[in-house]
Amino acid sequence: MNNTDLTVKERAAALAQLIGGMVCLQFGSSTAKALFPVFGAAGMVGLRCFFATVVLMCIFRSWNVLSWRVLKLAFPYGLAICAMNLFFYLALQRIPLGITVAIEFTGPLFLAFMGSQRLADIGWLVLTIAGLGLLLNPSSSTAPDALGILFAMGAAVAWALYIVFGKRFSGKLSAGHACTIGQLCASIVLFIPCFLPAFSTGLGQPKLLFLSLIVAICSSALPYALEMRAMQRLSARDLGVFCSLEPVCATLAGVLILHETLPLSRLCGILMVAGASAGTVLTPRRRKKPDELPELPQ
Repeated sequence: MNNTDLTVKERAAALAQLIGGMVCLQFGSSTAKALFPVFGAAGMVGLRCFFATVVLMCIFRSWNVLSWRVLKLAFPYGLAICAMNLFFYLALQRIPLGITVAIEFTGPLFLAFMGSQRLADIGWLVLTIAGLGLLLNPSSSTAPDALGILFAMGAAVAWALYIVFGKRFSGKLSAGHACTIGQLCASIVLFIPCFLPAFSTGLGQPKLLFLSLIVAICSSALPYALEMRAMQRLSARDLGVFCSLEPVCATLAGVLILHETLPLSRLCGILMVAGASAGTVLTPRRRKKPDELPELPQ
């Protein structure tokens, strides 16, 4: 369906699905952080990946396409998912949710800048670096945890690798199966060191174990399903603009759910990173000259 053919009602529904996915994701992250004292950050990653795999397997019935060959193809993608989630939760254990998401968000943003030939992107890159400078400013009255910042940067690198490996793997299977098999590979890596210890702890506290299932649904299964439906109706431009709101949404979730407070300078840093992302999407792309050859697909 062409984006211009959408009715106002259909467009509003698609935007609501996209924003709903972001809200679910940040609610899941906030709930996960509240469970860190019981399961630990690594334990929550193991529980989230395992339960998300079970839910996605049931939704997409991906056991029908499962084979050793598919697992080998998906393994780099699954490792990126594993690293991205693990570094994100380790960072979240030490620094506020809004700062964690904003720093992690720079991974795909810098990846977009790497392949750009637009002069305007230099300005957005400068804005991103300036925003990071405010987020990482050690002279602030409340200096950020250095190890937490490193973990968040690791999550940013892993998110960029997730995009690279995901694009390579996405053509092999449908989007639903690719996501599910990637989650399965991450669960295999995390099963013994992260999932089993946390699950054994949860057996004595079944209510908290059930909450970890809610985290998996809110952080993986539900956002993915909502975003997939929105992607069928919205243009890439719309998706990019609204996804740039994710650091802002994370900041609000941290304030409202986790009661985290941030100084004005760091709030400005988060807005600058989000603004650079939106600007990158909204800036018109350079038109090709008539004699210029089209770019070959990667």
